[in-house]
Amino acid sequence: MTTEFTASAGRDFQVNGLKIHANTWGEFSTPERTVFLIHGLSANSMCWAGLGPELAGRGWFVVAPDLRGRGFSDKPAHGYGTPIHTNDLLALADELGIERLNLVGHSLGAIITLFLAAIHPERAGKLVLVDAGGVIPEDTVQAIAPSIKRLDTVYPSLETFLELMSKVPLYQWNIFWENYYRYDAVVRPDGTVTSGVARATVEEENFVTAHTRFELLPNYIKVPTLIARATVGLLGEGRGLILPAAEAERMQGVIPGSRVVAIPGTNHYTIILSKDFKNEVTAFLES
Repeated sequence: MTTEFTASAGRDFQVNGLKIHANTWGEFSTPERTVFLIHGLSANSMCWAGLGPELAGRGWFVVAPDLRGRGFSDKPAHGYGTPIHTNDLLALADELGIERLNLVGHSLGAIITLFLAAIHPERAGKLVLVDAGGVIPEDTVQAIAPSIKRLDTVYPSLETFLELMSKVPLYQWNIFWENYYRYDAVVRPDGTVTSGVARATVEEENFVTAHTRFELLPNYIKVPTLIARATVGLLGEGRGLILPAAEAERMQGVIPGSRVVAIPGTNHYTIILSKDFKNEVTAFLES
């Protein structure tokens, strides 16, 4: 079955005094057949335009929010960090009548997923942690620098912005990435373009992450968990792995019944588009 890049339905929610926008795929049937997809640090909900339709095609109702400060959600000047995103997600789930959240989180989204399941175990369903763990490698800032470089940069036109993004070697540019960055772009009245994510948002987010003991969170996870990791480093052979094998195995050792899958030929960004990854996630949620 192939449903790649099928258009989503957008919906706005009033959550904790802010507008949180979510893209959805599929039709709601039961709370148990609902899954939330949580994007990464400077990303947006359209990173799930590959996995979302795949799950919807199998009868899942897929909810992919733009985290506050990203996409079409509100962007307050301050108020970012994993606990705040967790509160937003729980409030969004309450709006939808979802008691237990099945969660697929990529990068920062994986850390948010860990935090939610550890602090609110009564709200956690199945978890998929995608290429991030409790221990963040020292070279992570360097590894993700090419994707952060665009923040607060002013580009002369949308065409220039897309052309420059297409030259970032990490992405393997295709229609998916073009649509993703079109969604990210804010076109000003004079035609110039910036990313919809402010650098200050990411800096505040990173400060909170750097000063929180996220490495302890896996010890509190008691629900079925799939840990998916990329195998190609962003900085060359064995370098720039956001979830190294050792950290994935450590988490597996402390999360009862969890399983690690290494997705061949993928890096931190391309893992979410891999057919192997989609198959693993689908099989896990269906099990």
